[in-house]
Amino acid sequence: MLRCPQCGSRNVYQLAGGYIGQIYRCKSCGYRGSLIMECELPQDQNKDSKDPGD
Repeated sequence: MLRCPQCGSRNVYQLAGGYIGQIYRCKSCGYRGSLIMECELPQDQNKDSKDPGD
């Protein structure tokens, strides 16, 4: 999961990539740059939501 380093939003997308490296933009605050935070989902969100009675 990608997060904006400025505001922490997950509303981030890649503008460019390739030889120049990756450039990201945040739709929430307008941040544009190559520095981005990558976070993992909390463990409780990684598990399948199964009924405990199964």
